[in-house]
Order: sequence, then C-alpha cells, then structure tokens
Amino acid sequence: MNPSSSPSWKAKHAWREIDRVEPPKRPAAERVSDFREIYGGFDEATVREQASRCIQCPYPTCVQACPLDSPIPELLSLVADGRFREAAELLCASQSLPEVFAHSCIGGHPCERACLLVAEAVPISAIERFLLDYAWKHGVAEPPLASPTGQRVAVIGSGICGLVGTDALSRLGYAVTVIDYRQKPGGRMVNGMPGFRVDTALIEGRVELLKKRGVQFHMGVVCGRDVKLTTLRRDFDAVFFALGRAEAIPLEVPGAELRGVYQADQLLQQTKSNSAVDVRGRRVVVLGGGDTALDTLRTAIRHGASDALCIYHRDAANMPASPQEYDNAQEEGARFLFLSQPARVVGNAAGEVTHIRCVRTELDQPDASGRLGVRPVTGSEFDVPADVVLVAYGFTPPKLPRDDEFADLVVDAHNRMVVDANQMTNLPGVFAGGLVVCGPVPLTQVVRDARKTAAAINCYLAARRLQTGKR
Repeated sequence: MNPSSSPSWKAKHAWREIDRVEPPKRPAAERVSDFREIYGGFDEATVREQASRCIQCPYPTCVQACPLDSPIPELLSLVADGRFREAAELLCASQSLPEVFAHSCIGGHPCERACLLVAEAVPISAIERFLLDYAWKHGVAEPPLASPTGQRVAVIGSGICGLVGTDALSRLGYAVTVIDYRQKPGGRMVNGMPGFRVDTALIEGRVELLKKRGVQFHMGVVCGRDVKLTTLRRDFDAVFFALGRAEAIPLEVPGAELRGVYQADQLLQQTKSNSAVDVRGRRVVVLGGGDTALDTLRTAIRHGASDALCIYHRDAANMPASPQEYDNAQEEGARFLFLSQPARVVGNAAGEVTHIRCVRTELDQPDASGRLGVRPVTGSEFDVPADVVLVAYGFTPPKLPRDDEFADLVVDAHNRMVVDANQMTNLPGVFAGGLVVCGPVPLTQVVRDARKTAAAINCYLAARRLQTGKR
C-alpha cells in the first residue's frame, strides 16, 4: 500500500468494518524446538488497517491504563496515515528502552484491555512493535542529547530500573557509571528471561548505544566488598540504587532438601556449560503462578521434559502471570493444577524426588494487600508424580551491606530502602527506586520509579549547579 494514498475505507467506521487481526504466531509444534521469539510483525498494509480502527475517543482509556504514558492515539493516527517515520520518532522520544516494551509489553497489554472496543480492541502492542522494527530498519534517530552538565551519577544495578534510569540521565547530559555484581548488563532480561520472551540482542543493542553515549559499565563489582558508599558519594554527584531481585524464596515443606528440588532460576539461567538441572524425559512440576513459573514450564518443555505441570494455590482467574503467556504455555503442552499446594515432597531411598503430596485449597478473604487468601481443605491430600520440582515463588528484596555508610541508610522492617517523595534516602544525594524500595511489584511500576528517580536526580543536581554557579 502506498503510504501517501487515502485508505479505501472510511476511518470513521473502520472499527466496525475491519476485524481485529492478531500478530502472526509460530505454530506451537515448531516453536517448542527453539528459544526464538514466537510472534512475527504486521506488514505495512495490515498495520495501517489496524491503526485506523482506533476511534480516537476524546478521553482515551488506553492512555489512562498505560502505566508508561505512551501517546497511543497520536501513534495510531500517524500509523493509519502511513506516517511511519514520524510515529517511530514519537515512540522513541516518549519511551525509555522502547525496544523492550514494544517487543514484550511488561504490563500484560493493559492499554488493550481498556480499549472501548473491548474484545475487538486495537492491537496496540503489535503496532508499537512494528514501529520499533521500522525505526531500527530505517535508522530513525532518537532525540538529541542534552549538553554535558559536568556532573557524574553512579547507578547501582543494570536491570530494567537501572537501564531506564541510565538512559534518562545520559540523555540529560550526565556522565553515568553503572555498577553491577553480574558479569553481563541487563538484569533478569539478559540473565534469566528466555529468548522466546525477550530477544537478548535487543538489550545488548541498548547497552551498546549507552556505551556510545559515554556510559561506563563496571561489571562484577559487589557493593560493600569492592566499593564503599563513602567512595561513591565522594566520587559522584549523585548515587542511584536501582537494585533488583535478591535471593529466591525457598520451598518450606518437608522434603524440600531432596535431590531433584531446584529454584526455577537454576533452569532459566543455565547454559550448555552450566547444566545443573536435567529435565530431559522427566516429569517436571513447577510451583508458583507468576511469569517466572510460566517461563520455567515453557523452558522445561523445550529442554525435553516428558511432562510439565504447574501447581498454583489460587485459581486461573487470580494467577498473576500474563493471560497471554498462560495461553502460550497451554498451546505448547504445559498443564495446570489450580487450587492446590504442596504439603510434602516425597522421595525414594536414594533421596530422589518421586512425587509431591498436595492438598486442595479454597479461596478465602482478601489479605492486607487486597489479594484473595487461600486456606487448605481438610482431608483433601493427594499425590502428584514428579522427578524434578522447580520452585518459582519469587524473590526477597536485595540486601544491603551493613558497614561503611551503607549502615547509615534507613531501611524498613522488610529491608527495603526508605525514600522521601523525591526518591531520596536519608543520605543527601543518594536515591533509590524499584524493587529495593517497593519490594515485589510489576515491572511497569519499576519503570515508573526509574523515571521518577531520574527526574528527581536531575532536579537535585540542577539546583546544585545553580548554587555553585556551574552550568
């Protein structure tokens, strides 16, 4: 289709004349043999048709629902008109790490769920993915960087929170140094999320772009052991703690010590040179109901598990994982057992797992967080055969060292850093955001925290420039 030509349909009525089209998806039988992305992209004709279905409502519910403040109506209007370059430039200007969010919406597509077209919602995520791919293919430039301020910021952590903050601060002209204990930047998205969810080449490309801006990455550096907070505060004008997840939450039932019980990340992070978990031809049971549990199920299938079963103590409607990923897992052969929880892991004389003794559960009153509680059903025990048990119960907040000036940082009863309305800790110039402040929250909140923290650091350092007379 010629982008300059007028569409053959009337845009006013496109929403009822054109059906929603899903992005192409590889067949399950094909995709379980590799770790490549499972979704393809729209062509230019299809993307224009789908974007034209937006009714451009005066109070767009999609924007209200989007936790990342994406200018969705403007993007869709440009795409419908075939003005792909302008739309791609707008997307890149409005989003930090757009390649991540366009290819793998980390909020479960809340914009589409809020669309007034309901079941026939505009496929916003797929359209944004098209724009990102268009930007990379056609060399669409990102907004120009601000002039250097002469001030330095240390970012502790290279996961989503750290990279979003680093991107924002480097755009504003700050010299940023990223410090992380891992060997590769990217946090879980590079060091634990399978390729069918996120192409690590996208994250690596963003890291290379940041390096070209002058951002320095000091990897394999442990705070407290290799670097002191006193040193960071002396050498940098501001410090941003963007630490991610820490220790995995263990399985605490009898038999959890048996051979064959692992943390889910041990499978997700393993490579050919580090294969601690062998699931080939074995019955795998995954405990948990979040996205990590689904990633683990689907990874086990790709590694040749004879059966992959997820046990979750609530029902499907209250499972925190993305509904889309739940559907994908089912297509690929994963099974689910809801309203059940493990009571004991049972093994043989050699100390190897043979099955899990489970108990039925039922939903109870909401807890303090508003989530429905669960309670076991008396006398409902039953056994589930298993060779390998993978625990995906989440992670504890990161723990800070308690020496040097680290010991002066105020933390709450859950070891989370306490910050004020501007994300600053009790130590001047030391900021924090994301999981180290909020605990386990959706990644969209982590991104919002990162943006808010970067903006607060900018205000803080701008005020210091005025005080010192520097630019």
